Amino acid sequence: MALRIVINAMGKEKRVAFLEDKVLVGLDIIRPTTEPKVSDIYLGTVTKINKKINAAFVNIGYKENAFIHLQDIPDSYRLHEGLKLMVQVKREGSVTKAPLLTAMIEVSCGSVVYSYGKPFLAISKKIKEVDKVRLQQLVAPLLLDNEGVILRSAAVDVSPDEIKENLVQARCEMEELMTRAKGANRKIQEAMVNIPTMLHSNPLLDEQTEIICDDATLYSSLKTQFSNVSLFREKGGIFSAYNLEVAINRLLRPTVFLKNGASIVIEKTEAMWVIDVNSGNYKSKKEVDEVAFDVNLAVIEEIGRQMKLRNMSGFILVDFIGGMSRAQLDSLQEQMQEVASLDTTTVRVEGLSENGLMQLTRRKRQKSLLEEMQCMCPTCEGSGYVSSVQTLIYQMERELRGVFASDPSYVAVTVTMDVMDAFLDEISFDGDIDWMIADEVRPFYRISQVEH
Repeated sequence: MALRIVINAMGKEKRVAFLEDKVLVGLDIIRPTTEPKVSDIYLGTVTKINKKINAAFVNIGYKENAFIHLQDIPDSYRLHEGLKLMVQVKREGSVTKAPLLTAMIEVSCGSVVYSYGKPFLAISKKIKEVDKVRLQQLVAPLLLDNEGVILRSAAVDVSPDEIKENLVQARCEMEELMTRAKGANRKIQEAMVNIPTMLHSNPLLDEQTEIICDDATLYSSLKTQFSNVSLFREKGGIFSAYNLEVAINRLLRPTVFLKNGASIVIEKTEAMWVIDVNSGNYKSKKEVDEVAFDVNLAVIEEIGRQMKLRNMSGFILVDFIGGMSRAQLDSLQEQMQEVASLDTTTVRVEGLSENGLMQLTRRKRQKSLLEEMQCMCPTCEGSGYVSSVQTLIYQMERELRGVFASDPSYVAVTVTMDVMDAFLDEISFDGDIDWMIADEVRPFYRISQVEH
């Protein structure tokens, strides 16, 4: 498939879209922020050690202490409260969770991810065994004491000299970071907008990849590193020109419609993500179990795409259409395993029940697209529901009877038209009320009174 990268770099917010045959398959949104982001590096201070949970709390200058597992602190540190140590953000914080840190600092350089503190050599699971042996024999002799290296999947296509060069460069960057940490005040380095580095680390990128951006300065930088780069010069936004604004807006809606008439509904709860599969307008003359299997099989690729685009993580429950045979269930699970293996973030298929409930887990590092772009509704407070007209009119009747029992001189009710009409139609009430119409979308009322 032909990969095209569209970069909207004009303005404070930077957006990078990855398209395969004009279909959006990846999205990065980068905003300036004071919140700890994945890969940010700080000089932190240990404020509390809790051996019962095998963890410590670290002050990195943020509004709340961050969290670190003790096994993620190298043995070279003598752990105690007040200890200053260099830490890196492993997982971003959320409303209910503090940022997760590690003292095993990682520096990325091309096909190499370098760390210092514990010796190890890990190679991407996507690399074939014969290539793993070759790469291990190449890199292992190059490592010094306490150096750790992860070889990305791209290493299989990189020359030995380039891998060695990446290792030396990463080692130099780590030495510079450690030197700066001695005199640093909180933040040492951050993984801010470095779009060229982001593109280099993308495993799908090759010489044929087309890159289009709308910023002349970035274009000049990319032109020196990639062969197929062009500058967007048309009027209007670059994302609008490639129909990406519409695509992003769809990612914020719960329902996803497929071309065959089927649909999936995606909802986030406090504990998990839930995906419900519906046949919708799918038409077929096959038997019921075959129709269920065909619909379920057809949505798997889209589920994988939505997990990546929405950056879903943690526990994910998929409710497939039931009524399948054991052989069909096994085939469905195999297909999901294949889709999961293509995700750059670790996805595990934990199980599939007889009635079609599949359990997935996807590693969390960053906020979901929903958390990044939206906030809790002040009206429904995140529930997605507000009081109905019927609920409000009976509630309002009780409140008004209490108000008139206190004998006020004046009572006014600010109300939406639908609530007022329903109240006057259904409730028999003799009190003298001054009605005022409110310009609100949701059903609403407010009682004002003046006492004698």
